[in-house]
Amino acid sequence: MKLNKRVYAFGVSFMLLGGLLTTVYAASVVDGKNYQTVTIKDIPAWGNVKYNLTLGSRKTDYSTVVNYATFKKIRTEAALGNYAALVDSSKNQKSNTVRLNSTPTWANERDVSNNTVYYSGVTSSSLEPSNSCDVTYSFSANQLED
Repeated sequence: MKLNKRVYAFGVSFMLLGGLLTTVYAASVVDGKNYQTVTIKDIPAWGNVKYNLTLGSRKTDYSTVVNYATFKKIRTEAALGNYAALVDSSKNQKSNTVRLNSTPTWANERDVSNNTVYYSGVTSSSLEPSNSCDVTYSFSANQLED
């Protein structure tokens, strides 16, 4: 009987630990009316892309005419700058690629839906030789002023 209680206690503890880890590693999503801040390390050289699929922004200002995402650079190490675009969870690009600037830059969105979570992808310049540059930026699936 004591063995069954120990097995039961171990099983419950294991499930609680698994639930906690799932919560810790789950994607973090902010409402599109606010910026989501992301740091991406070691962006590949020569214009290759690295994706952020854990920190998302929910589209909340959908328009049937035109939609924009907003990107704003906080810090970058790349000598030639970085570029960003909105992507979905399958890494399909959902906006134009824009240069990250310290002022908000709007990217024209395509095929987006209201109340859908979007993520971002960042590239280096096609002439950037370094593959160890980091960038910190904010983005929103909505058009924000600042």
